[in-house]
Amino acid sequence: DLLAFDGIRSFAGGQASGLQSDLLAENQVRELSNMTLSPRGSLETRRGILSFSTTATSEEGSIGGMRYYDTAATERLVTVTQGRVYTIDSTGSAKLHPADETWSQVNRTWGSEAQNWADGFSSAIDTPVKMAQFNDKMYMADGDGDLYYFDGSIVTRQAGRVRAITVTTAGSGYTSATAIVTGPQWGGEYPELITTVAGGAVTGVTVVDGGSGYGSAPTVTIIGDGSGATATATVSPPPSNLRLLINTGNRLFAVGSGTERNTLYASDILDASVWDSSNSAVINGDDGDEIVAIVAYYQNRIIVFKKRRIFQVTIPPDMTTAADWTIELISNNIGCVAEATAVQVNSDIFFLSDDGIRSLVRSAADDFTSVGLPISEVVKDVIQSINTAAIDVCTAHFYDNRYMLAFPSEANDVNDTILVYNTVLQAFEGTWTPNVMQFALTNFEDEGVRLMMKTTTGQINKYSGYKSPAQVTTADYQDAGVDYESYVRTKDFNFGDPFSNKYGSHFEVIFDDSFSTDASVSIQRDIDVGDIDVQPNLNISSAALTLDFTLPAILPTSVKKRIASDLRAYEKWRLLNIKITSAANKMAIRQITAAANPDTIEVQKSL
Repeated sequence: DLLAFDGIRSFAGGQASGLQSDLLAENQVRELSNMTLSPRGSLETRRGILSFSTTATSEEGSIGGMRYYDTAATERLVTVTQGRVYTIDSTGSAKLHPADETWSQVNRTWGSEAQNWADGFSSAIDTPVKMAQFNDKMYMADGDGDLYYFDGSIVTRQAGRVRAITVTTAGSGYTSATAIVTGPQWGGEYPELITTVAGGAVTGVTVVDGGSGYGSAPTVTIIGDGSGATATATVSPPPSNLRLLINTGNRLFAVGSGTERNTLYASDILDASVWDSSNSAVINGDDGDEIVAIVAYYQNRIIVFKKRRIFQVTIPPDMTTAADWTIELISNNIGCVAEATAVQVNSDIFFLSDDGIRSLVRSAADDFTSVGLPISEVVKDVIQSINTAAIDVCTAHFYDNRYMLAFPSEANDVNDTILVYNTVLQAFEGTWTPNVMQFALTNFEDEGVRLMMKTTTGQINKYSGYKSPAQVTTADYQDAGVDYESYVRTKDFNFGDPFSNKYGSHFEVIFDDSFSTDASVSIQRDIDVGDIDVQPNLNISSAALTLDFTLPAILPTSVKKRIASDLRAYEKWRLLNIKITSAANKMAIRQITAAANPDTIEVQKSL
């Protein structure tokens, strides 16, 4: 029989491990590990991560949170690790902030260390901490206690202010009067008040400046030359036990805990010290489901995810109370199972549902939002490997046109795998191996935009994906100085004949610019239970010629290597896949082809 050929000339279809391997498209593969797709459809080892800050470390199991803080005066990466707040500058130098201390009436002796009782934050090490920057402050909520913020210097509670003083009894005999209030509980400032008197009675108290530091309403006392006047103060501090937090429409929005697990709260405009009770709404009542995530969307809209439902809340810019909000049901049977996986991806929102990665799709034509089909069906096997008992720690980020989902696999309780989806090619790039508990984008003035990854032990690393091809070196293909393996396993080749056994002829791999000096090629036939090494210990690094003078011409920089191997020594098979592995460093693959002789006579004889 004549030679039959099969192979892959473009890898743009990505990994499709959830489908039958011999039925994949011509540009799909069975498995990718630590690989990425180039725009032209070739494969190469993904970039590594560089150590950025090793100070804010923790034991495994710490969750916390991480966000970038940026004002005109201060740039810091804020991270909560082991229940404590660290702020990190552009050099990776970290400052540990004091633990929270509840103010009480006891005598204290301060040592030589500069301390401020208001400076401090503590949370349980396994508690997620949500952050949102608002009014030059980074706000933090952990679902247990008060709302905190970092102001570029210290971490302290966000208290309320005196909004109004209401005269309850006017009294009599006054020619002048002064309203005084008890001091703020949290070390703030007293309010500035003006008391008015008419006809011997106290007629009103005007709040000129509401002060700060009030966790609850203070006691009001009216003094003067009359008697009987009384008044009460109104304070609207942040609700307790907030657990989700976003900034949109010049307000902070948050979700409560416990009995308030379905309540969406809003602060006043540009003022996080005022959270009026009328600026809150219970989303669909207590329907047996709880709010899992909230994501700011276009045109003053917030997408509210429950585990089995999705709602859209429209907030008019001129709202006065939550009665002005419009709450619409998007889906009554699909929701989000992990808060940090719901992120905006271009004009859509990607999130992890109980059946895989889905997208919230906006139709610009009719201004309608709907839930799209699961985009992860082609990697259903990877989705099914997620440890559902620890699914809450899953996190995701959108960077470089890629949706990166970090999750705990199998019996792991912390994230040990990243599933990467290329939104341009609409294909999965397989899995990556860094252990990431949180992602954050920084924009330090001396660097530009960078993707930071916090490991399961609190160390913060910087992804090298921002570098141009001309800038990368072998060090950019290590994770914090440690080599990692990358590989591709092709689909099962049937050489255009799904029925006949084949006699192997040969295969050929074309490598693009590579750094690896330790690559290997193995095959697996349908009759094999494991891989068979065919070409071990290959040096696929691109040879380069260095001249000590300048040529009056530009030479091509792309260097390709062709590696071929004989397959005639192996018994007949019906299906064959090829695995190419690099033990370390960069491997770039342009094409994989194979040839075989179908044994059609054997088929005819068996008939």
